[in-house]
Amino acid sequence: MGPARQALRTATRESHDRLDKAEVLQPLVRPDITQAQYVRALAVLHGFNAPVERRLGEAGGDGAARLALLREDLRVLGADPDALPEMVGLPPLDSAPARLAARYVLDGSAHGGRAMLPGITRALGHDARRGARFLASDGLDMAGAWKALMVRLEQELADPAALAAACTTAAGLFTALETWTAEQWMTEQRG
Repeated sequence: MGPARQALRTATRESHDRLDKAEVLQPLVRPDITQAQYVRALAVLHGFNAPVERRLGEAGGDGAARLALLREDLRVLGADPDALPEMVGLPPLDSAPARLAARYVLDGSAHGGRAMLPGITRALGHDARRGARFLASDGLDMAGAWKALMVRLEQELADPAALAAACTTAAGLFTALETWTAEQWMTEQRG
């Protein structure tokens, strides 16, 4: 593992660990997940991914292929992605290091999604063809994209200032996602 990737991992480790325990996302790794919990978790993820991907697209960054899969899954599952709330208060993605950090966060989550897929398929019957295309990264070469991103991180974040900016953004995105999941859980509990 190169120094840039290690620094990003270190910067996000604590938030990542807490997100693994987030109430609204926790059902994704449980064998007794219900359809309603699955839809809710995807809706919360959409509320984070959509504004991040949109900002990356506006900045001329990498496309939002996984967002299209997530939106399709939500529609298949009976939810209207256009009617779902989206997170505000994201860290700025106005520099190349910040955009690389955002790609690191989003593409890293794709690996987690693939790890969750067999459990979702067993529990609910959704798979890479229907209902879990987002988790499967259906039709996308995420392994190849991850390898390419790792090379870019080491090359483009070799400057300490660029690496510091990327780490700040990655940590900020994780913190924002933590806050978002907690807010959505609280809203659900009050509702």
